[in-house]
This record gives sequence, structure tokens and C-alpha cells, in this order.
Amino acid sequence: MDIQHLRYFLTVSRTLNYTKAAEELYISRQAVAQAVRQLETELQSPLLINRKNALALTPLGLVFQKEAAKIVRAFGQFEAAMMKQAGDKKNELKIVMGAGIVLNLSAEIFARFSTAYSSILLSTKEEDNETILRHVTEGEAGLGLIGTTPAYIQGFRYCLIKKSDLHVCMHVDHPLAKKVSLTFQDLKDVPMVGFGEKYDLHRYYVQKCHENGFSPTFSIITADVNISRNLVLENRSVSFAFPDYRKDTHPSPSKVKVLPLNLGETDDWGIYAITRKDEEITLAQQLFIEFMQSQARMESPATAAGVR
Repeated sequence: MDIQHLRYFLTVSRTLNYTKAAEELYISRQAVAQAVRQLETELQSPLLINRKNALALTPLGLVFQKEAAKIVRAFGQFEAAMMKQAGDKKNELKIVMGAGIVLNLSAEIFARFSTAYSSILLSTKEEDNETILRHVTEGEAGLGLIGTTPAYIQGFRYCLIKKSDLHVCMHVDHPLAKKVSLTFQDLKDVPMVGFGEKYDLHRYYVQKCHENGFSPTFSIITADVNISRNLVLENRSVSFAFPDYRKDTHPSPSKVKVLPLNLGETDDWGIYAITRKDEEITLAQQLFIEFMQSQARMESPATAAGVR
């Protein structure tokens, strides 16, 4: 079996769409379909079937998906070992990421990657979205991790690491705290902590408010987490919170409530990995992306997709 065919299959099995998989892999739809057919020929059994104009994994396909992921990961570790043996100078991966990305993905994931791929040295730092894009463009970082939508990163090769809903944090006595979930309309005339134009979340929120027929109300524009927390604790504002936000990490957990913000089924907000389009993706970048996606799938199935 061709390891690349396994990677193609894993992308199709995540997207359940040949066209999307082809776009994410930067190859033709025909090449993706041919790779899957080759695997099915070797296995003498179908891996995917069409159900009501939609792809679905067969029982064998579900089993093969898990096993193929193990093979690809093991092969990646072998490639990393080879890279170390050859003394490849590209085994340092510089990553620049948005504020809060580590909290969202969990610092443990980065530690697990370093353990699994000891030949790759991770070097990370946090920046605003605008600076992340500049660092990746200028080659100061090999990869960016950013909370955004594809609309804001069209000039880059990108892939979804984790589909990410948005949550809103507020004081327990805030009028909205009585709700189970929120819509953008619920936030009309509600003072919100803004992050500023350098952050895609800020621009995204403004855009969504306008799409819903109103202009956002900001209590302050700041990227300082402590200021944001204080405004929430004083019940003077609400703020965005990461979907994996736990109240027990807050200095005053009994005083805050976190509610999901309904973005709609077609929304594509999430955590994306970005690299330069004009350069071939390196082995270290590929291994990191695949590892992060596998970890995201373990936490929440069907949240990760391939490289675009």
C-alpha cells in the first residue's frame, strides 16, 4: 500500500467529499478517487459508499480509517527519525499562534507531540492575528495557529485543526445568564469586550452583527485577559470565551456563566494551521498538522480536515 494513498483516504474519510478532499490536498479529484479505488482493489472490498448523494464509510471503511491513521502516524515517526539521522536542519519548527490557542488545544498536546517526535524542536510564541500572518509570510515562522475562518486566510495554505464554536462569558447576574444558548441577535446593544482589528474574532463579530442588522456595542477594546475578566466580574460587559473554557480555571468561577453562541450549521470558524502557499510543506509541518488533527479527532470526531 502507498502511504500517500492512505493519507488521501484519511482526508476523504474526514471530509466525506472527494472534491473537498482534492482541494485540501492540492491534487485533482480524479487522483483522490483513484487512490481510494486502488486501496479498495487491494482490500477487495469497498471503503466508501454513496448514501442519498452523500459519501459514507462502510463498516470496513471505519475499521480501516482507524488502522490507516495508526500506520500514517507510525510512518511519520519513522520519517522524523530519518530526518534526525540525516541531520536535517529543518527539524526546528517555529510556530506563532493566537492568544488562547494553547488553552483551547491544551498545552498537553504540544508536550505529547514533543514526546512522539523528539527529533522536532518546537519553538512557539503568541501574537495577534495580523502579526501571525506577517511572520508566516516573511518566513519568520514556519507555521501559524490561528482562530479564524477561511475568508481571512485565502492567501495561505491552510487546514482546519479543530472546529471551534464560540462561547460568551458573563456575570451570573447578567440578564443573558438566564438563557441556555445565545444568538447574535441576543447581543444587540449588549456591551462586549472587543479585541481590535488585528484579531479575526473581532472583525468576525463585527461582520456577524452587521449581517444581523445592527452595529456592535463595545465596552472597551483590549486584548488583555485580566481587563476582560474584571469587566465581566463587575457585570459591566460580556466577553468571548473559548469553547473548552472551564469555569474552574477562572479566579471567581461561582460568579461567571459561559453560554454557547449559535453560529449556524454552515459556519466555519475554528482553529486553522497556516503555511506559505509558495513553499512546499515540510515534513515537520506535515507531522505537526497531522498530529494536531488526530488529537482533535480524539476529543471531538469529525472536526479536522486536510490541507488546503
